[in-house]
Amino acid sequence: MKFRSLRHCTLGFMSGCTLLAASCSLFPPPASPNHQAITQHSAPAQLAQIDFGRQATFAHCIPPTCPTRTPKTLALETPEQSTSPIVASTPAVPSAPAPKKEVSRTLTLHFGLGSAKLSPAARVELKGALPDLKSASRITIIGRTDNTGPLALNDSLALARALAVRDYLLKTYPTLTPALTIKAQGGCCFIAPNDTQAGRTQNRRVEVVFQMNDGLPP
Repeated sequence: MKFRSLRHCTLGFMSGCTLLAASCSLFPPPASPNHQAITQHSAPAQLAQIDFGRQATFAHCIPPTCPTRTPKTLALETPEQSTSPIVASTPAVPSAPAPKKEVSRTLTLHFGLGSAKLSPAARVELKGALPDLKSASRITIIGRTDNTGPLALNDSLALARALAVRDYLLKTYPTLTPALTIKAQGGCCFIAPNDTQAGRTQNRRVEVVFQMNDGLPP
C-alpha cells in the first residue's frame, strides 16, 4: 500500500516537472542589451533616400533605422512646363513695289547774240534727242541770256528762245504737248563769267530738261 502511494507521488512529480519545462520553452528569455547592439552592428548598411524630389539626398543607414518608402516618396515628379516663349508666326505681307525713280537729263542749245533763232547745230541736237524726248514724262524748256542789255529785254529774249525750241518740238512731234513746260529768265543763272566773249556765248542758251522714268529706254 505504501509502495503504491509512493509510486503515484513519483509519477505526479515527474509530470509536473515536464509541464514546467514545456511552459518555460514557450517564453524565451529577453535578449540582453549587449546582444541587441551586436545584432544591429552585424546587419549590413544600406543606402537610403532621406528626402524626395529634386531635393533628395542619400545616406547610409542600418536597419531598422532606415526610412521606409511611402506612396508619397514614390510619386513621380510633375514635369516642368517649358518656359520657352511662344512666338506666333506672322503671315508674310507682300512688300509694295518700289516707286520708279526718275532720271533727269539736260540738253543745252546755244543762240547767237540778241537772237532767238535755232541754229542748224541746235536743230541737229534736238532731232537726235527726239527718241529720248518721246519717252520722257516731263520736259521743261528754260530760256537764258547773258548780262548784256536791259533786264526786261533779256527776259523777253529768254522767253523767245524757249518758245522757239518748243515750237520746233511740237512741229516735229505734236504729242509732246502734255509733257512740255516753259520757263524763262534773262540776266541770271549764268554757267560762265560774262567778262569774256566765250563766257557770254555759253550763257546765251536754252536748257531742255526731261525727266525719264527708271527702266525706260535711255
